[in-house]
Amino acid sequence: MSQWIEVTAPARVDLAGGTLDLWPLNVLHPGSVTVNLAVDLRARCRVRAAARGFRVTVPGLGYERMVDSPRDLLADPRAALAGAALEALGVTEPREIELSSDVPYSSGLGGSSALTVAMVAALRASLDRRSEDSARVELVRDIETRVLGKPAGIQDYYPPMFGGLHSLELLPGHVAPLRRDVDTAAWLRHLTLFDTGAAHSSGMNNWEIFRARMEGDRAVAARLDEIRDAAREMADAAARADFGAMGRALAAEWEARRRLAPVVSSPAIERVVQTAVSAGAWAGKACGAGGGGCVVILAPPEKTPLIRKALGGFSGGKLLLVAPENRGLEVRTVP
Repeated sequence: MSQWIEVTAPARVDLAGGTLDLWPLNVLHPGSVTVNLAVDLRARCRVRAAARGFRVTVPGLGYERMVDSPRDLLADPRAALAGAALEALGVTEPREIELSSDVPYSSGLGGSSALTVAMVAALRASLDRRSEDSARVELVRDIETRVLGKPAGIQDYYPPMFGGLHSLELLPGHVAPLRRDVDTAAWLRHLTLFDTGAAHSSGMNNWEIFRARMEGDRAVAARLDEIRDAAREMADAAARADFGAMGRALAAEWEARRRLAPVVSSPAIERVVQTAVSAGAWAGKACGAGGGGCVVILAPPEKTPLIRKALGGFSGGKLLLVAPENRGLEVRTVP
């Protein structure tokens, strides 16, 4: 039996500017930028040559599917990403694909994007193929778009590939990415991540906002301008590692985002944010497209323990002990 090629990739916390990475929203809102941070929750994909067919397994879910053609995987939600990736890469030789992840399901942390990045990298390595980074971003975006059936942005693919802190300037015709290593200890003194335990649907939530903007909703356009402005403040503050300014930008971003559409916030999200602010946080916001999933909180370091204690008693949710991750995609061969 051939060896496994194992690839892992980190998830991310989006700090500001999400949704604007859906083309052509950045064109309609010039100056758009997104800011996000890789964290040490990793998605994993293992791939090896097989004797016949295409087998997809998810051991953590007790799932296994064996088919003759990648197309046969597309109708099954648990295997559709694998089917779309195999078809996009033109893989015709038999393969075994094994998937797992540390990222909570539907948490708003870009777990499916990290898994897609890992899977594409593992399949490419099994074919001994290489590609430019920009082409890989476009490829994984298109694979996810096919499976979601709705537009996918691009911000979620940079942290899994490269790790670290990313400011992505969304310019006409191209993206100008700026990546930085981060001081993990400093971020841990300021950042808290809380999982509400309620699932969210990033594709659906973003689609509602996208459609309203494309149909000319002036209120949505005004909120997206405010999100853009807050994201630019976040990018500038992140460049200086000014956590207080980042906290103010996070507050401005969430105030604009929660008014985009009713699907963005929820009673659980509002309760978490209010509890954190009452305990001394600068701000909190829902991760991803909101509606559920995780809330990211920034606070002065002396307040962080109090905030975590206050949130620790919430029923139905839990604190996620994560750290910023400077390592991106990692590939190795295992027996």
